Amino acid sequence: MAESTDQRIQKLLRNKAKQKEADELEKKLAEEKNNERQATAEHVRQKWAIDTHVIAEILKDFEQKMSALELQLTFQDAGQRGDALAVGRITGRVSGSDLQVTLNVHPTGEIHAFQGPKPGHIQAQFTSPSKLSVLAADRAQYEALILDFIENCA
Repeated sequence: MAESTDQRIQKLLRNKAKQKEADELEKKLAEEKNNERQATAEHVRQKWAIDTHVIAEILKDFEQKMSALELQLTFQDAGQRGDALAVGRITGRVSGSDLQVTLNVHPTGEIHAFQGPKPGHIQAQFTSPSKLSVLAADRAQYEALILDFIENCA
């Protein structure tokens, strides 16, 4: 037996109500995910603001501890660029060679490090030796990362 008009209308209304409920849930989940991403990005910004001072201190400490290498290093917080939430630049000289390192901090907190370009090369090369997150990074991890670059340049 075929459905009556009233049954078909009720079925249509139920299906529409289910679809609306599913759409609202999807929208709510998307908003929550976006809010979570924004909160993480804000936390990354705050932690990076602190870490920039730590990095600058490390460079000064290394200059003193490794004076035999004639280290001359500076750090600059270069703001936001492209996909990076923050960009930090370490520049200077190690044993007479130029050192240029760019730290790109992504909204997730992940740091991508690039060194270069070296003489004879056109482009900087990606040199992050391991995954480092600004959210978890401490002084020792930054020291190890920077020391890697100094060793590569020395």
